[in-house]
Amino acid sequence: MKIPLLNTLPARWLCIPAALVALFAGWGLLRNPAPVKPWNVYMPGVGTGSSPRVADLTGDGVLDIVMGAGGRENQPSDTAIIALDGRDGTLLWHRAGRNQMVGSAVFKDVTGDGVVDVFIGGRSAQLVALNGKTGGLIWEFFPLENAPGKKANPADAGWYNFFNPQFVADQDGDGLEDLLISNGGDYSVPPRDPNRPAGNLLVISSRNGRLLAKAPVPDGKETYMSPVVADFEGDGTWWVIFGTGGETIGGNLYRARLTEVLGGNLAGARLLASSPEKGFIAPPALADITTDGVPDIVVNSVDGRTLAIDGRSDSLLWQVETRHTEGYSSPAVGYFNQDSIPDFFSNFGLGAWPTIVNSVQLLVDGKTGQVLYRSNLGGFQYASPVSADMNGDGFDDGLLSLNTWYSGTYENVYYAQLMVFDFHHRKNYPAGDTLLGQNLASTPWAGDLDGDGTLDIISCSTGVLRQTNDIDNPKALRISLLQTGQPIRKTLRWGAYMGSSYNGVFSRNSAASAKRTGLPEHAQTTTGSNGSSMF
Repeated sequence: MKIPLLNTLPARWLCIPAALVALFAGWGLLRNPAPVKPWNVYMPGVGTGSSPRVADLTGDGVLDIVMGAGGRENQPSDTAIIALDGRDGTLLWHRAGRNQMVGSAVFKDVTGDGVVDVFIGGRSAQLVALNGKTGGLIWEFFPLENAPGKKANPADAGWYNFFNPQFVADQDGDGLEDLLISNGGDYSVPPRDPNRPAGNLLVISSRNGRLLAKAPVPDGKETYMSPVVADFEGDGTWWVIFGTGGETIGGNLYRARLTEVLGGNLAGARLLASSPEKGFIAPPALADITTDGVPDIVVNSVDGRTLAIDGRSDSLLWQVETRHTEGYSSPAVGYFNQDSIPDFFSNFGLGAWPTIVNSVQLLVDGKTGQVLYRSNLGGFQYASPVSADMNGDGFDDGLLSLNTWYSGTYENVYYAQLMVFDFHHRKNYPAGDTLLGQNLASTPWAGDLDGDGTLDIISCSTGVLRQTNDIDNPKALRISLLQTGQPIRKTLRWGAYMGSSYNGVFSRNSAASAKRTGLPEHAQTTTGSNGSSMF
């Protein structure tokens, strides 16, 4: 017969006070906190054009969510930036803004408190650094109140919208990496008026928000693209990829040295691609598709093209044109077919702005430029897809938030649904619950939120007026945690907007993942073109 554990303890242990027992029990709970469960958050009166980014702000080992938000377009809101506890969705802090905060956050500890701080941009020259622990303001690039009782207009000072920043090497000698970011886009100019203020690339101190460099784009056009920075050759020369133009204004895609940005002169920037009628808005994805060890540049243009440009020679590798569409989102990068070359999954809008209603999805073979899959699912949105192995078969799947609607008795009802594109098994299927409203511009986040080795997904939708689908007048924001239970067997490289590292670069380095899991990084079966005919 087994003896109960209590009977095996020394007699003096039986006299431990009840309070001390409770203390030990509480300590055990802290070391082994309750498991994270799916949650949903509802926030009335706000919406989002930002994508969720994650960092541990509370120190509990669970990643927390930071994203931009806001109310009506061009109106102030007391909820323009939010931080949610990843454990249960509780609001950790929020920050007001003078307009919608449409950028997505990056993180770095500049206060030295051991918790990363938040850098995020938005409309009306909003760019702020916030204390990650408290949400308190560290600095603001362009405060409206520059003098007591006097409010400044950012456009009068030549400042417009801020987009997603990237970190670059320390430029002001304070030991901290600084920020590279684009600024541009004057909403007050009529859609087809070519007289628009030129966009700029800026370098800004991460510690205090001081402007360190300002370089106008070389063609004098507006800019909406978040720049991507990379050391292509591994020789210490950092290059910036940036674009110009808009929905109805032609533009160009460029490559310039970071030193040119720092010098304030982009006249020598290399021209990579042009679009005479429409520009380049969505940031590119960098991935080596020529196997020469140098990342190549894959970008979607507003005029409905996907272009692959050799990162070593700047020459065009291939181009896919999807007629009668416009591209406002970045491609998701992944190993979708059977070869070892990354492929690209994109979503385009069918029609021409501002009358785009439906979407077109496209999978392109990174090696050949051949279209492997094409579909026409969901209504228009310019959130980007992400990639993750959703079923453990060793192949990446596409994950995209789709908008749709049905006609009720008195009005249309809009809703958003996560859709999995399983290219290997040639099927699509929904993931998680439907969310009321539309997801126009919030790319889902996919990764391991709580460190349990399984895949979690954060997705959003914005409630709209059902009869008009007025996305500029949001009625409510819904944020949801979906736990798939699917083990993560390889590194997630493109599980967020601009990739899991938030920098637009798809890395092939798989040593850490292979060591951790004991599995190959990609379930490669051939190095030929077998995957090119799977659809």
